[in-house]
Amino acid sequence: MKTDAFAIRTLTLDDLDALLPLVEALHTSDGDPFDPQRTVDALQLVLSHPEYGVVHVAEVGETIVGYIVGSLGLSVEAGGRFLLVDELYVSPAWRGRGLARKLLASLIPYAQSHHCRVVELEVGWENDRARTWYERLGFERHRRFFCSITLEELDRRLVLRQGRQSR
Repeated sequence: MKTDAFAIRTLTLDDLDALLPLVEALHTSDGDPFDPQRTVDALQLVLSHPEYGVVHVAEVGETIVGYIVGSLGLSVEAGGRFLLVDELYVSPAWRGRGLARKLLASLIPYAQSHHCRVVELEVGWENDRARTWYERLGFERHRRFFCSITLEELDRRLVLRQGRQSR
């Protein structure tokens, strides 16, 4: 059994190569595509613009074994700013040791300093373990359908639809 102590800290540019395999593991386990360059671009954006969000890593010795990404948003329904837990992942060998809880807790000061009122997240329907864990922490399910589309694709479809309607 591993008993090494772990530390939570903010991601740096020097960490990107070590973090990519964990991001890939999360995306693969969720059935999502993984694009290393797109991931690096997004992480560099957050690192250069802390007002967009924050990335924290859990480290054992010199090894990154988990991470969390929080990004800022605004919601009229939420009454102001909110923090979106965009990604949370702990390597399988390190699960069950409190790292996910510590990573989640590490976002609280950031959210408070940015006047967030609510913390939101998304979790796959099939991920019963994560969903149950979040619900035990007090997260509530919403009767909503989460969906997304690239801005480019939405623009293309709206222009096509507008073109058809103007005939």
